[in-house]
Amino acid sequence: MTALLVKELECGYGSHIVIKGLNFEVNLGEVVGVVGPNGSGKTTLLRAISGLLPIKHGEVKILSHEISKLTRRELAQKVAFVPQLMEPVAGFTVFEMVLLGRTPHLTRFEFASEEDFQVTNWAIEELKVEDIRDQQVAELSGGEFQRVAIARALAQDPKLLLLDEPISHLDIRYQIKIMKLITKLKKQRTIIATFHDLNIASRFCHRLMLLKKGEIIAFGRPDEVLTPGNIWKAYNIKAQVRENPRSRHARVVWLP
Repeated sequence: MTALLVKELECGYGSHIVIKGLNFEVNLGEVVGVVGPNGSGKTTLLRAISGLLPIKHGEVKILSHEISKLTRRELAQKVAFVPQLMEPVAGFTVFEMVLLGRTPHLTRFEFASEEDFQVTNWAIEELKVEDIRDQQVAELSGGEFQRVAIARALAQDPKLLLLDEPISHLDIRYQIKIMKLITKLKKQRTIIATFHDLNIASRFCHRLMLLKKGEIIAFGRPDEVLTPGNIWKAYNIKAQVRENPRSRHARVVWLP
């Protein structure tokens, strides 16, 4: 089943076009990594899909619903977006922060129900933050807060979860831990995340999209996308691509 359909998408900031005529589909249950050099349009693409950035041309459909025809509340019930830089909200506990994810499912002046509390507790358990549920979010480490931010997005119960550089500011231990948690969440939902680390993206994603200057250079399985030719075209860097003998995933080795 198609979770996301993008046709001839163009968007940007003011008169500056960043994304230039993209066409692609993503299936329900897929984990797709978006990679490419700085300025290639990774964050802009996620912002357009989430409805945060106006589309200049083309269309984006989520589960056959064109996002331009959805209300903000309807869109928030289908899509959750975790930005790269997200500041902790002072005065909130972890539980209260995650409970905010239920907001799109509440009408004006409606209080959270028992179901909302159950979903919040489920999201907290999924991201393994039960032991800090009563702690102030302003007191959390970077890895802990990242898991809380993803838990809040998960509490929205979205069909499409968008993550902008979810591991970029974390040490390798938390990178692996969060990626394992993220891939566990793919049941009945689609995950699209941007990455700088090609090897992490190759290991945990079903497919990769390689962008440069707002255009798709390659889109497919990691071993199809991460070729020396594609890497040179995108990054202007020489690389060897080897197969990890244990995981069978493509592994990029940079050359001098």
